[in-house]
Amino acid sequence: MIDQPTQGLKIVRHFNAPQDVVFEAFANADAMGAWWGPAGMSILVNEFEFIPGGKFHYKLEANGQIMWGLFRYVSINRPDMIEFISSFSDEQGNICTSPFPMDFPLEILNIITLTEADGRTTLTLQGHPVNATAAQEQTYASIKDNMQQGFSGTFDKLDQYLDSLNN
Repeated sequence: MIDQPTQGLKIVRHFNAPQDVVFEAFANADAMGAWWGPAGMSILVNEFEFIPGGKFHYKLEANGQIMWGLFRYVSINRPDMIEFISSFSDEQGNICTSPFPMDFPLEILNIITLTEADGRTTLTLQGHPVNATAAQEQTYASIKDNMQQGFSGTFDKLDQYLDSLNN
């Protein structure tokens, strides 16, 4: 596991599904293709290898805007934890700068932990920049509220996906 500073993004979300079902929603290419990404954006899974050292390379598209993203999996502990570095990328999977007009970090370390109680799963996502300049870390800190909203929409889609499994 990579050392983590005290500052960063932290999101806690509860799902009415068992821990192994929530974990599998992250571990399966078809599942990620069904729910990952901001609300209103379609996703195309380009590459998916859910192992330490593997990657998830995907394209998001909406209203004529295209963005590519990349996860590089660092550590996976089924069904409790997924550690990955996320980045914006190009179509070939090379890390690139944010498509937004800001000095956003090139790499964000994310750690997702899952715990279960009474058939409900608590997901905790913690993220922070790695290999970032002081200015990039400041940009990251300044848009934490926006990232909270973005992940809220993404996790709403996960909630809908999990509900669809029961129907």
